[in-house]
Parts: sequence; structure tokens; C-alpha cells
Amino acid sequence: MENKALRIVFPVFLGVLLALLLGFGLQAAYPQPESPSAGYEAPYEAYIASLQAYERVAAAILSVLAAVLLAAGSLLPARAAALADGLLLGGVFTLLYAAARGSGAGPGLASAPAFAAVGAGLVLALAALALRQSGLLPVRRAGEYREGAADEPALAVVFPLAAAPLAASVVSLGLQAFYPPPLVPGYTGPGYPDVLAAYGRDSGLIATAAAAALVACGFALLRRASIPADALILGGIVTSVVASAGAISPKTSMASVAAGVLGFLGALAAGHVRLAGRRPSPAAVPAGGSRAGSKVFAVLHPVAVGALSVVVFFVGFFAFYPAPENAGPSADWLRTVSLSATVVAVVLLLASLVLERRTPAVGNALLVSGLLTLVAGVAPAAVAGEQGVVFVALAVAVAVVLFVGYRRFVRGGPRAPRGTRPPRTPPAVPPVPPAPAG
Repeated sequence: MENKALRIVFPVFLGVLLALLLGFGLQAAYPQPESPSAGYEAPYEAYIASLQAYERVAAAILSVLAAVLLAAGSLLPARAAALADGLLLGGVFTLLYAAARGSGAGPGLASAPAFAAVGAGLVLALAALALRQSGLLPVRRAGEYREGAADEPALAVVFPLAAAPLAASVVSLGLQAFYPPPLVPGYTGPGYPDVLAAYGRDSGLIATAAAAALVACGFALLRRASIPADALILGGIVTSVVASAGAISPKTSMASVAAGVLGFLGALAAGHVRLAGRRPSPAAVPAGGSRAGSKVFAVLHPVAVGALSVVVFFVGFFAFYPAPENAGPSADWLRTVSLSATVVAVVLLLASLVLERRTPAVGNALLVSGLLTLVAGVAPAAVAGEQGVVFVALAVAVAVVLFVGYRRFVRGGPRAPRGTRPPRTPPAVPPVPPAPAG
């Protein structure tokens, strides 16, 4: 019997090694341009142009190498599942590195090849895992994979963790290529902050629409292959985080606030729909489902929604009470941030108590959202040196967390669904006396 921990650790270790091998091998065979000496403007501009060209080529080469790993991992038989998982993860990790390289390819259509290469790699990774999980690959016998390795623990745990930020990176590369930021070197005129704020608003709305498309694609794929579907759903939430974070500025618009709130509500709804019909019975798992994948999604979803809630809070705060433009944040402004975050966090925690019985997925996400908002709210007051505000915020946080923890984990044990009654204990039967002898 295989060790389950080793079944997870070995493919992850192999995937990391493969990604490191390809990354360092690329730099050895195709070295990066050297930086010129400081103080020479013209050579430095030429260096930037050559570096951006290098990043484009490097992203394309890494994407091709990742595709080779993905194809190799898809074609291995079920008896070599651990090696196949390592190759698939190595391809995804290599694509992450390719996306990081592509982000330095410069704005405009010059970075479109990097976007196309990394995007094609992401599609190939999702397709490879979908075919692998659904048992549709021609190199496998019918039912071979489902009987041999039904839960794919390494892929169920690590693939969504890597593929979700990869999907967000692809969306960022697309914006970089087809809707580049209005960067004007050496210009900081009076209208330039307004131009940047408008770009942050528009690019945030485009990224929010892309996030909704990722979530929709994830649900379309859920019945056939749950692990890549979970990666797409989580990728949509991570994309919403990036989109909302890009809209934070002293001139944040109400459109950005509305997009962030809609993204947050959509993330809660996605978790509810994904986990509402989860069943513990093995027979209830669909042909392309994964029991381990559902458990991993139940852990990752609240964390992603919590991160989104923190970003949306700051988007709303900057929209209604922006920081001073010509000076750094004042102590009063930072103190107001901390107090507001504490209030919002308490509301989220209390809402988690109300909803955790009706929809556990939403309740868990609100619980983590409240906790992360509490932590993020303490930081501004600490930076401003407002020790009294920090103490009050922490005291309220501790009191609320203790109350919520008591209600959720001590008093609130498992209960029977509404409309059902606990089974009655049959009455005790008195012992029958033994028959008299003779």
C-alpha cells in the first residue's frame, strides 16, 4: 500500500526539480543581456529594449518546454501515476516561470507572443488533466485510471494552487498586450493621475469580466473533471483579487467598488454552488470527480475569498475616504482605516454565524474574510504609532473571535437537518428470568 504523504510529496518534488532544471538550463544556454554601466542613458534604453526582447523569447521557449512535460505526463500509463503527476506539475510550474518572464516583455503588442504562448500552455495543462482524470486518453484501457488512482492526491492539492495564479497571470499578460497602461516616461503632469485612475478602473472591469468567464468555464468542466474545474474557479477569484488591487488609488471610482463587490458576491456564490452538493459517499462522486479535490477546494476557497474581501475593503475605503494626494497618509487617516476595518470584520464574522447552518461554504468564507480583514485593519494603526487604537482593535478582535469560535466549534456541534427528528431510543427490555429447573 502506497504512503499517501509520499504520493503527494514525490510528484511535487519532481515537478519543482523539473521547473528549476529548465529555468537554469535556459539561462545557461541563452543568457540574459548584461546591464550597461550607470550614467549612460542611450545604452540603457538599448539594454531595456534587448531585455524585453529576451523576456519574450524566454517566455516562448519555457512555454514550449512546459508543453513537452505536459504531453509526457498525459501519455504515461496509470501504473506510473506518480511520475505522470510530477511531469504535469513540472509543466505547470514551468508555465508560472514563463508567465513571470512574459511580464517583463514590455507593454503593447510586442508582448502578445508571450501571452499567446503562456495562454496556450495553460489550456494544454487544463486539457491534459481533464483527459487524464476523465479517462479519455487513448493510451489507457477503459477504467484503468479510475480503478488505479481515483483521487490523484498530488494533483488535487497542488494543481489548483499553481494553476489559479497562472490563470490570473494570463489575464494580466493579455491586458499588458492588448490594453497596455498609459506610461509616459518623464511626464507627471496634473492630469496624469486621472489618466492612471481611469486605466485602473477600465482594466479592473475587463479583468473582472475575465474572472467571471474563468468561473463559468470551471463550472462547465466540473462534471467531467473536477480538479481543472476547481483550478479555473479559484483562478477566477484570484483574478478578481488582482483586478480589485489594481483599482486602489486616491481616485478610486464607484465603478471599481461595484465591480469588487460583485466579484466578492460571485466568489461566495461560486463556493456555495461548488460545495453545496458535496457528498461523502464514494458512490456519489461523479465519473470525473475527486473526493480529495472537493476537500482541497473547501480549504482553498475561503482563503481566496478572504484575500478578495480585504482588497475590496480597501477599494471601498479609498473610494469613500481617499488618502491625501500631495502628502503621505496622516495618522488620522490610518486610524480611521483600522477602526473601519474592525467594524467591517465584526460584521463579516457575525454574518458567518448566521449563514454557516444554511450554507457552510459561504459561512466558512465569511469567517476567514473577517479574520483576514481584522489582521489587515490592525496594520495601518500600528504603522501610525496609534498604540491605543491597536489595543482597542485587538481587544475587539479577540472578543469577537472567541465568541464566534465558541458558537462555531463548541456550542454549534453537528445537528440534524431541519424537519427531521432524532431517532427514538427503544425502551429498555427487562431481562427474562431463567426458567425454573425441573
